[in-house]
Amino acid sequence: MRKSFVMTAAGAAAIGLFLVGTAQTGTATSKAPIEQLSLMSRAQAPADRLPAFVAAGTEVGDLVGADTTRRLGSSGAGTYWSGVDAKGRLCLITVIGDQKADFAAGASCAEPSDFAGQGVGLQVAGPPGASEAYLLPDGVPAAQLGGAYTVVAPNLVLSDPAAPEAAPRSVAGAGGTLTLSDLSPTVAR
Repeated sequence: MRKSFVMTAAGAAAIGLFLVGTAQTGTATSKAPIEQLSLMSRAQAPADRLPAFVAAGTEVGDLVGADTTRRLGSSGAGTYWSGVDAKGRLCLITVIGDQKADFAAGASCAEPSDFAGQGVGLQVAGPPGASEAYLLPDGVPAAQLGGAYTVVAPNLVLSDPAAPEAAPRSVAGAGGTLTLSDLSPTVAR
């Protein structure tokens, strides 16, 4: 498994982020990002862009191509995007807070071949709050992961970042069986 992580803080924000390890049975493919995450193939709308205070000059904003970001959705804890970095890796981006003076942001990326079998998990915690999110490949029936996960979008589920780790959960998808392992609990700082 390859891990990539970036930490960004604005003001006094402190964050943590981690890549989740998951496994998928069958042979991993080396499809392009738009073949694994269909929302990447749609035209970028203004809402798909990262907020200006994150977009440039931060590790997160500088990691992904500005024209590759797509908004996945939002919840009380944060707003979530997917993107592609210069190496062609699929990335999950989380931004908690909505102003330059008080936000926490993080990103985690996976090679396209790894994303097909692993997805991407990310925890971000800071003064504005905490979030635990998972970006899933197309074809994974997220609702079947169980009650510990909140489905925000077809490719995005959230979990309580302070909840105790649960046993890994498996779900059969279009490309095989995806096993999702919770990240270690965290709390907002």
